[in-house]
Order: sequence, then C-alpha cells, then structure tokens
Amino acid sequence: MENLSDDLLIEIYSRLPYKTALRCKSISKRFFNLISNHIFIERSILHHHKLLLRINHHECQKEWRLCSLSRRKKLVLFLPHNIHGDLSFNPQNHLSLSFLGPKFDSKSDEPPPTRLRKRYNKYSKIVGFSNGLFLCRKSPHERLYFVCNPLTKKSLKVVPMAPPLRGHNLVKNSLGHALEGFLCEPYYNIEENIDLISVNNSVQGLRFRIVLIPFFEGTVCEFLRGIKKSEFEVVIFSSETGQWTTKLVSCTNGSSFTRPTILSDPVAHGGKLYFMGKENILVYDPFRNENECNIIEFPSGSDRRNISYTGHVGVSCGKIRVSCFSSFSSLVKLWELNEENNGWCLLHEVCVPAQDESSVRNELRGREGVYEVGYGVFRVRGFHPYHGDVVLFQFNHRIFYGNLKTKEFRTVGYGTQDYYSLQIISLDLPLWPTPLPPIR
Repeated sequence: MENLSDDLLIEIYSRLPYKTALRCKSISKRFFNLISNHIFIERSILHHHKLLLRINHHECQKEWRLCSLSRRKKLVLFLPHNIHGDLSFNPQNHLSLSFLGPKFDSKSDEPPPTRLRKRYNKYSKIVGFSNGLFLCRKSPHERLYFVCNPLTKKSLKVVPMAPPLRGHNLVKNSLGHALEGFLCEPYYNIEENIDLISVNNSVQGLRFRIVLIPFFEGTVCEFLRGIKKSEFEVVIFSSETGQWTTKLVSCTNGSSFTRPTILSDPVAHGGKLYFMGKENILVYDPFRNENECNIIEFPSGSDRRNISYTGHVGVSCGKIRVSCFSSFSSLVKLWELNEENNGWCLLHEVCVPAQDESSVRNELRGREGVYEVGYGVFRVRGFHPYHGDVVLFQFNHRIFYGNLKTKEFRTVGYGTQDYYSLQIISLDLPLWPTPLPPIR
C-alpha cells in the first residue's frame, strides 16, 4: 500500500461504501488525510451516482426498507446495498436517535395509557429532513431543537427561542401549534451532462434554516372552515447568525394560504419548503426571499375537503407530487407538479384493494372504548423517490406499498394509526454523509 500513489488509492477506495471508507481513516494518518480530501469525496460520490443510475426500477423497489426508530417513528429507506453497505442489510442496528438523549430512546416512546392529546405532546418528534440532516425536538412545550446526522451520530443544539414579549397565552399557543420546516443546503451538487461533482469544501459554507409558521388566530367557526391569510408572521432561525427573527411574509399575486387543521410535515425540495394547507400548498424560500411566498392550488379533481386527512405532498423522481383518496372510498389519485406553470398532471387513478381484519393489531390499539382518529380510512403516507409508480399507504395499522401501474400491493409493516401518533418519513440518503454546519 505504501508504494501506491494517492491517485491510485483514491481510485480503489472510492468504490467502497462510504461507511467502509470512513472506517479506513483509522488505518494511518495518510489514509485519514486521503479520505478526508474533497477529491476523494467527489470521486466516491461520482462513482456511486453512476452506479445508482444503472439500477433499474425493479431493483430499487426491492430495496424498500421499513426501519422502526421507535413505536411512533418509522423511516422508509431506499438503500441500494452496494452504495450504503451494511446499513442496507440491517438498518435497525445503525439508524437510531438515542444519541440525542433519553427523550429520543425507542423505549421511552411507548404509547400512553390514554388517548388524550396532551399526552402525545410529551413525545419527541422528527420535525424535518433535508439533504441528509434531521431536525428533531424534545417536545412542543420546550421548543428545544437538535440538528443531527443519524449516520455519523453527530448533533448540535439550536439556541432556544426567546420567551414571548407579550404576556398573552395566544402567543404561546400560536407557537405550540406552529407549522415547522427545516431546510439545509446540499453538501454536493451533481452536473449530470458533464459528470462533474462539486463539493462544498468548507463546512462554513453550509447553511440551514428552521421555519415556524405560527397558528392563525380566529374564532372556532373560522378555524373549522379554515383560516385564510394573505400576510402573516414567520419565525426563522438562521445558522449564519445563530438567532431567531420574525419576518412578515406576503403571498404573491393576491393569493392567500389556508392553514390546515391537521399539521403535516412539510417537504424540502429544490431549496424551498412546501407546506400542505387545507386548500392549497404554500411554497417558501427562506434563503432567497424571506418576505414572500407562493401559493399553489390543489389539483382540480382532488377532494379538497379531505386532502389534508388522506393525502400527502412529497417528492418522487425529482418532482413534487400530490396524492389523496376520494371521500369514503378506496380510489386514489396521483398528480405531478409542473413547476414552470404550477399546473398539475394526473398520473394515476386506481382503486386500492379492500383490506381485511388483519389490518388491525390489538397490541397497537388504544384503550377499549376510546375512538382512534383515522380508523377505517385509507391514507397516503409517502412516495418512492426513484420509482414514480410506487406509493406508500396506511389502512388502520397496516402499512403497505402499491405499484399503481401494475396494481401490485404488498404489506411492509404495522404501526399506530392516529394522525398525531405515528411519523413515517421517506428517507432518501445522500451518497456521502452531510457534515453539520456550525452555528455562528
């Protein structure tokens, strides 16, 4: 090995899965410097990117993994085994948030003795995922956030927000029910046509934002109908300043955003956050335009009354997609967004097969006599990032995927089914772990 040049070693070791390559840092000082070099990282990313492109849709579908971080947190992983190595074969042994503290330990995430909402609020949550990093918090009451990389087990704590200046409960409640989003800049960029990988050599250059859209105040009737606003406050944390600031945001073209009754996780895509509302989608770019947002109406033909209950906004094949069920039926529709004109294209309209009694697991049910929200309702829970026809569903406790083109459906696991009790996150891991950006 000592007689081999650095160029040859890079050519050899860049073909290894990144976890194996990182372990090689301990061989010697030379290997540590070699594998830490941006040239090695770029070469490794390019090699595995080309490898991923050669994997056809059928092979990608086989690599579907449902990883349980805890009873209430499940990750849907898409891991070609020759890229992510041993993580693909047994992700349970490698992906965990317990390094963040006891609140994130899987054993502390057991179901409460009752189905009271305030009991749910005591549980930790994954707020968002962006370019390989998670944003997590202990509870909505504390608003204590952690940015972490579950692959490298590294994390940093975000400076807590200052207490409200106004002595009014509405201020606290508005943040307690805020829409939350997390956006991190990519560690690397791939130029498809010229096979060029550009890595952010300086960790100082990576930036992230935490975005909170507070609760819209109004009467009970307004809340049930959906409160619309064309101008509202947004609270933002910037990694460059290390501070929380409040911005007044206006919707473009005189449109307005209808805040949802049920809070769903936003989607980070293309440097923007996509928040699902009750009647439309809010698109916000906290890096380039902090004072404006765009509104995209839901597709015509979608059930706008139930889309926030049964639908999902996500990314597949590099495009924003929306899918939802029609009222009280098993008919599911899937649309793709044309970002040039904000128009929707209907891709699929399929009836999902009826589910039998085995979709209910007694060990996952609440107390006897307590109504479970969402029971007996089909819901869309995620999309396959590479295979555009594959959608993840949930019915009662059963989690299953369906190929809407071939009409093939298969159970992948089970989980609690209340809207606030189970998180299912589609996790498309990067080809090289993202380092944590420092907070100034």
